[in-house]
Order: sequence, then C-alpha cells, then structure tokens
Amino acid sequence: MRSRGFLGVRSLFHLLATTACLLWLDIESVEGTPSSRHTSADTCAPNTSSLNSRAATLTVRGYDRRIQAGIDLIYSLRFEEADLYFDAVVDAEPDNPLGYFFRAMTSWWRVLVDLEDRRHDELFYRQLQTCIDVCDRRLKETPDDFDAILFKGGSIGFRGRLRGDRGQFLKAARDGLRSMPLVERSRKLEPTNKDILFGQGLYDYFAVIMPERHPIIRPIMWFLRDGDKERGLKELEEVAYSGLYARVEAKYFLSQIYHLFEGDPARALRYQEELRQQYPDNAVFHRNTARTLVALSRWPQALQLYREYLHLSEQGRAGYHVRGCMESLFYIGKRAFKLRRSQDAIRAFAAIDSLSYTLGEEVEVQAMRGYTALANLYLGMAYDETGRRELALASYQRVRQLPRQRRSRELAKRYLQRAYTRDPNDAVAGPTIADPSHLPAPTSKDLE
Repeated sequence: MRSRGFLGVRSLFHLLATTACLLWLDIESVEGTPSSRHTSADTCAPNTSSLNSRAATLTVRGYDRRIQAGIDLIYSLRFEEADLYFDAVVDAEPDNPLGYFFRAMTSWWRVLVDLEDRRHDELFYRQLQTCIDVCDRRLKETPDDFDAILFKGGSIGFRGRLRGDRGQFLKAARDGLRSMPLVERSRKLEPTNKDILFGQGLYDYFAVIMPERHPIIRPIMWFLRDGDKERGLKELEEVAYSGLYARVEAKYFLSQIYHLFEGDPARALRYQEELRQQYPDNAVFHRNTARTLVALSRWPQALQLYREYLHLSEQGRAGYHVRGCMESLFYIGKRAFKLRRSQDAIRAFAAIDSLSYTLGEEVEVQAMRGYTALANLYLGMAYDETGRRELALASYQRVRQLPRQRRSRELAKRYLQRAYTRDPNDAVAGPTIADPSHLPAPTSKDLE
C-alpha cells in the first residue's frame, strides 16, 4: 500500500485531469437519460443507415438517442458491441471527433474495470491522440467549434487521469492544466449545458477537500481558482438528475464522495442503487455497492452481492476478474471469522492467497491492495483458533514477506511469538485494521 503523502500528490493530479474530462464515461467510475437498460443497450445495435445520413450528423449540442445508445453499451460492459457501434460512427463521419472519443471511452472502461491490468493502456492512448488530431484539424478551420473543443479537452483530461494512475505525475499535471482552458471555452460557448457543469462541480468540491486532507498540494492550488465544497455537491446533484450524457458519472462521483470523503455511506448507497438498477451488468457498480453495504454493516445484502460476484466471475462475465474475487472472498471470510465459522473463513482466506499467485510472481502484485496480507493474517488467526499452530506460523511468516497493510506485519510478529486467542469481549473478532476498500481513494473505484 502506498503512503498517504503519495495519495495526496496523486489526488491533485487526478483533480486537475478529472476536472477537465467532462467524464461521460469514467471511474473505478461507475453511473443517461434512458430510464432502463431495456430501452437502450438491449436494442442498440448499430443503425448504419441513420449513421450514414449526413442529415443526421452527431453532436453533443443537445440530446441524441443514438449517442446514448452507444454509451449504454459501454456502461453495460458490452465492449465488442460498443466498438462496432462507434466504429460505425467513425466510418459514417470520419471528420467528427465524437466517434473517436467514445471509441476511446470503450477502451477506458476496459482499463477501469481492473486498473491493475495495463494491457489496454497503449490502445487507449493511441485512440485519444487520434481524437485530439481530429479536433485540431476542425479547430484550425473553426476556432469556436464546440464539439472539437469539448472532445479535445476530454481526451487530454482522460489521458492525464490514466497517467496519474500509472505514476506519471508531471505528465498528468501537464495534461490537466492543458485541458482546463478548453473546459472554460466550452462553458462560454454553451453556458446552459449541464454536462459541462459536471467538471465544474468536481473542481469546486475537490479544490477544497484535497488541500485539507493533503497539505502537500496547497502550494500548487495557489495557481488555481478557489473551490466551494457545498456548491460542488449541488452542481454534481444538478448534473445527476438534469444532465444529458454526464448523469451516470455525476451519480458515480457523488456515491464515492459521500462514502469516502463525507462519511455518509447511506447517502452513497442511494446513488449506487440507482446505478445498479440502470446498469445491472456493470461489475464496477456491483463491487462499489457491496463495499458500501459492508460500511453500513448490512452484511446479508453485502455477502449476497459478493457471492454473486464470484458466480458471475466463474461464468466469465465482462468486468468480473480475479482481483474482484479476492475482495469478495475477503469479506466473506472476514464475516465467517467474526461468526466463529472457522472452516468457512479458512477456505475463503486460503482461496485469496492461491488467487494472488495467478496475478504474477512479484510480491507487490500478489499483495493486491493489501487483501493478500490481511487474508494471511486472518488465516493464521483462524488456524490458531482451530489448534493448527504450524499452519498459523506459516501464514504469519507470509504476512511478513508481503507489503505492509497498516498493522499487518506488527500483528503477525505478535502472533508468531504468541498464538492468537480471541478476546471474549472483542466485538469485532480480530484486530482493528482498515480494510483496503475502505481507505480513501485518490480518484473515483475508483474514486471502486
């Protein structure tokens, strides 16, 4: 796990990049105008006849169901269909940046469902650059071309977001600062556009929150305008229920903000349930809802969602991956441990350790955000409770070989010296350690 100082720096770069993205399709996002997937994604095979009609030029100046149909495919994680859809848009209008941008957004969601997987990074960067090039050609002819300004700003902003996730902080900051003037230009051209208000709301909120939480970034904020936390929340709420294409992202960020920053998981759950209802096939929304239910101690519902996650992963459903399975098993095991169902806990924690090896040989990769370390700690404790001391010792030794997850190494050292015994008055049945998914995230997750 990375240090809080690192998170603070990364948060700034994400703030700069995210503010300018106009995130119609973003973070370990996660939530349209269509009221249900059955009126959108299930019926939106590419309509090449309409797409090839010059009279039907696609633009984001106003609502167009054809655009939303493609976006719904992305949020439903139907990536191959989304690729075909926006390929048809590009073929019909090769000088229109819209098709290029949303084709890149399909790749963005391939990245987003599993941020640890870097296989899609290069394609995503190439697609964004193609979109930027198309925008530049249009802006050379028409400097106030709204769509070109908007999509160029969004492309640069999204590139900055991923660069920040990959530790390329200077490049991320540069992209963020480059895209912000484009957002301002688009706002002047379309002052009533609610989707543009999305970027403004994010900035207003995080320009206050990030310096408070991470003083290291305060000097950089001197060069930027002041934010307003309450105004930012109101702006995001307005987009969530009055925007066109940014409604889903606004709901996603509101859910993450209220869960991770405002300490109000009950309010976060409201947005997450709306997202789940609209896009039940979205694995990111699935995991986020389960996490929030854990935070609310609504264990039956949370465990049901985590078991469903494991089942859908076994079926090979898009977006359901090994790391999500490790998270699911962790909470299933933790609950079993608390209820003294030692064998169930052992099976879950041992499965996490086995899965970690499928991710790669490097210890950092195996650790997967701390779940492997904590799973082995709990595994050792469960072995101690069932009188299997040698197995417990092996688990504690493994904890000490893994990257530190809060008090994991300290407790492992303690239990190596003296076997773990449950305090009969211990309400949490085990050490107090922040779970990986409950740690504040620097982005939107995210923010997953």
